[in-house]
Amino acid sequence: MSTVSVQEIQKYLSVAESLARRAGDLCLELQKNLGDVKYKSVKDVVTIADVSSEKLIVEGIRSAFPTHSIRTEEAGVIAGSDSRFQWIIDPVDGTVNFSRGIPLWGISIALHFEGKPLVAAVNLPKLGELYTAGRGLGSKMNGNPIHVSAESNPTHAIVSNGDFNVGEVAKINACNSHNFAREAEVFERVKCLGSAVIEGCFTACGRLDCFVMTMSYPWDIAAISLLVEEAGGRSSHINGTPMRFVDGEQVVFSNGLLHEILVKTVSFS
Repeated sequence: MSTVSVQEIQKYLSVAESLARRAGDLCLELQKNLGDVKYKSVKDVVTIADVSSEKLIVEGIRSAFPTHSIRTEEAGVIAGSDSRFQWIIDPVDGTVNFSRGIPLWGISIALHFEGKPLVAAVNLPKLGELYTAGRGLGSKMNGNPIHVSAESNPTHAIVSNGDFNVGEVAKINACNSHNFAREAEVFERVKCLGSAVIEGCFTACGRLDCFVMTMSYPWDIAAISLLVEEAGGRSSHINGTPMRFVDGEQVVFSNGLLHEILVKTVSFS
């Protein structure tokens, strides 16, 4: 594997941070007069903010790094001549929350290098929190270092679980029902906050101890996986093997201390 210098990582992170801030400001402004909310599937919404945020971020990346490829939730893959670098963007994660005025949503920007997370910036505009991470540089919130929780007792731990009614609805709902029931037996509390980037950031900073996502796409997890790991935690496939960042992947995040317990809890075996 090739290497990327600390200086290069910092350069990429600076651009990601700036674009995440600008996209957050744009979404807050658009939320004041959102207009019609459209459905891209029976129970999955998209707003003008999703499209506008994505356009701002894509244009910013193309201007700064024209050879890099980009994958976005709305537009798909935009090819670049240097396939080692791929930016993965969720212009508004938690769109249902966003569309209803629930403050749990965010903008996620990640850069992967040769298939591995290199840089992450997640802006939670309504909470006034910007989470950033660079490989080997730790995780920060608003410029201050963060760390996962030190909780090792599952009966004192809080776990959050991904939404129902996403992707292959019948399959996902069955998995989530199984997970909720098992998690309730093992952990102190089980939450469902409606945004992967919220739950990932909250795990990275210690507000949550674990997060389970039964159905993910790369834009859901590309940034938060690095944030959690650089904050001292672990992220993996639901069976404990390394994440592959592929469509439909089942993934788990934890403070590390509870990871094996979490994997065992949600296992179907």
